[in-house]
Amino acid sequence: MAKNPTRGTDEAFIKLMKVSGSSILKLFDFSAIEAEKYHFHAVELKEKNLKPDVEGFPILKSEEGRVFIEFQGYEDPFIRHRLMAEVFLACEIEQYDGFVMAGIVYTDEKYKKAANSLNTFRGLSENENCHLQGCFQEIVLTDYTEQQLEDIDPKLIVLAPFTLPKRTGKTAILAKGREWQNAVTQIFPTDKQREALNVLGLLILNRFRKITYEEVIAMLNFDLMDTVAGKQLYDMGGQNVRKEWLENNRETVLEILKTRFGVVSNEMSGKIRAINKTEQLKKLIIQATLSSDIDSFNGNLSS
Repeated sequence: MAKNPTRGTDEAFIKLMKVSGSSILKLFDFSAIEAEKYHFHAVELKEKNLKPDVEGFPILKSEEGRVFIEFQGYEDPFIRHRLMAEVFLACEIEQYDGFVMAGIVYTDEKYKKAANSLNTFRGLSENENCHLQGCFQEIVLTDYTEQQLEDIDPKLIVLAPFTLPKRTGKTAILAKGREWQNAVTQIFPTDKQREALNVLGLLILNRFRKITYEEVIAMLNFDLMDTVAGKQLYDMGGQNVRKEWLENNRETVLEILKTRFGVVSNEMSGKIRAINKTEQLKKLIIQATLSSDIDSFNGNLSS
């Protein structure tokens, strides 16, 4: 496994599955009619002997079956094994024995190449081997162009950052980001736009390390406190607005850290979620973006 696995895509893709899981299913050749039958569902673990990246196994569920999708944005030789284990455990928990489709979305070809094949099991005789190959559908986002994603489903525009090479210049990325922002506001319904922009912003940060959080919110314009109206509501004493802003930005700090450095410890998460000062959170967003490693950030957090 890579020394510093990038797991920040997990939260972004879970959000995308909630906003438009049917769009993801179309990547796996589900028809529009079939895809719309599925809705997001999370299987809650009774005992966390197998610890997933999120609390519970996220699936897309309908009366016709279950779909398990793993989004892979770092090198993990046992990604296929982990997904198989998740499928079996989730089906056992729900006592489900019907149709299952399992798929892996790799953000880059190198992550697919790093994945080991599934094991071969020995039967009663040497000629009775059980092969588990071909159990998954697998796609690589960098194999697509932006136009191909849009042709499959316009809502897949939020995955467009992976259609650009990582070496793309900052000016070009910022210009494309504004195009993507405009597309999101036209494609997604009003009540889904903020969440879609949040997903897009996280994936831009994941794909392009040269782009800062401040540049992302400037090009996507989705941060409440960056608007005059948002600041006015806050200054007028709207406690609910302040509470929501604090909650959103605590999560933003955590999401940036996960995107850049991988898993955040429970102790650090607890410290961040206990912060109630707006200025401190604003500084932490910048520090999370600019810190060279997680230890540097922790030093600023503790000071």
